[in-house]
Amino acid sequence: MSDEYFKSLETALVNDQKWNDSTKGLKTSILIGVTDTDQSYLLSVDSGATTIQKASADAAAEFSFDGTYDSWTKVAKGELDLQSAVLKGQLRFKGSIMKILTYRDRFMRIGDLIVQSPKEF
Repeated sequence: MSDEYFKSLETALVNDQKWNDSTKGLKTSILIGVTDTDQSYLLSVDSGATTIQKASADAAAEFSFDGTYDSWTKVAKGELDLQSAVLKGQLRFKGSIMKILTYRDRFMRIGDLIVQSPKEF
């Protein structure tokens, strides 16, 4: 969960045709927080343009996912997907449940790319 890791994830999203096709016309933001290391990153999407930047834990975002480093490690390793992590209470979700359900397939793609991105633990 470093700046380099999130830059790698941003590159993967920017270069992913499936992600780009699914985010045309979409404007949203997701705050990803690592609660035990006080790290937060803001993923922003604006009509297909995706960026990820370091942010404060209280940065404004349409959605947020917060969890411990251990929980995020399980997601990154593919041992736990985002939806299961939230349902099991390992990640805390904030935002509109109804709206995120309409974005479900798009956000699951983020999870796929999290697993595929190069990382060290």
